[in-house]
Amino acid sequence: MSASVFSTGITRRSFAASTIAGLAALPLRARAAANIEALAVTCIDYRLVDDAIRFLDDERHLRKEFDLVALAGASLAAVAPAFPASGAAFWDHVAIAKQLHNIQRVVLLDHRDCGAYKVQFGSRFADDGSAELEQHRGIMRLVAAEFERRKIDLPLEFYLMALDGKAEPVPV
Repeated sequence: MSASVFSTGITRRSFAASTIAGLAALPLRARAAANIEALAVTCIDYRLVDDAIRFLDDERHLRKEFDLVALAGASLAAVAPAFPASGAAFWDHVAIAKQLHNIQRVVLLDHRDCGAYKVQFGSRFADDGSAELEQHRGIMRLVAAEFERRKIDLPLEFYLMALDGKAEPVPV
């Protein structure tokens, strides 16, 4: 028995196959429209990718509940004059994560010995200890102020990760 052709040229068989494929994709579409707890912004640094995911999954309890963006410098990307395209990407991702996934907070995970900070600050780069923490905190304060200026009402969490993978909260 041959498949008959509708006036559009679609056969019953191809219509049925398309319908089944569409129904199979429904769980994916439903998940895309779901509420996600957070947008996580990490640095691109290859040394800490696994540690960053572990931190978000296990320590922040966000397993499968966060959108992830990796930009050089993490929070620095939002406000650094040295990286204007990264700033645009940062704010675009915040907006789209709010729109698509109704995120409830933003988690920003900077790390020590960050190359993006070295590029931005040059000879003024604070390379260890409390001076480095304060340099990150200063950027984080600028990010928080920019969220306020843009009237983006989302809680912010700031962290600084050491190269051993341990992260500490940074109050701003």
